[in-house]
Amino acid sequence: MKTQFLNTDAAFALRVKQLQDKLYDQMETAMAQFGLKIPSKTSGIVQLLFSEGPRSKADIARELDYSHQLAAQRLSWLLKHGMVEMQADAADKRRQFAVLTQAGRHEAETLQRFLPKLSDAYASLFAEMNLDLNAVIESANSALISIPITERSDFAEPQHAVTSDADA
Repeated sequence: MKTQFLNTDAAFALRVKQLQDKLYDQMETAMAQFGLKIPSKTSGIVQLLFSEGPRSKADIARELDYSHQLAAQRLSWLLKHGMVEMQADAADKRRQFAVLTQAGRHEAETLQRFLPKLSDAYASLFAEMNLDLNAVIESANSALISIPITERSDFAEPQHAVTSDADA
């Protein structure tokens, strides 16, 4: 049973987060059934490195619209499990690039066979809903970039007069 708050527009971000968690959980299960070893939350990095080549942590964060900390956390799992290695830039030894290892390339190749099936599953969901959720999400994202939440309502706390016992 949902609380009254969950039925309000004010709980929209919470419901989006719950949907995101459900999608990642179900994607995790589907990926494991398909034989993938990487967590679903690292698939964006694996796909980026596979399709675009080596990237720095900053590049990954920028291209996937992740915080630097989130990119580092997800890369850490890939490094720990031998899917990615860091290589120094020949021109600037301080700069390092994430590169798929042989095991990482194998996962990425398996991911390429998985992604069309995932697209089919999402297409089935969108058809059931009679809604192109990708288009709706892109539209919402663009709208929030154009006019942020903070400009869509007056969030200034109203000033309340403070009364003392003497005033009462």
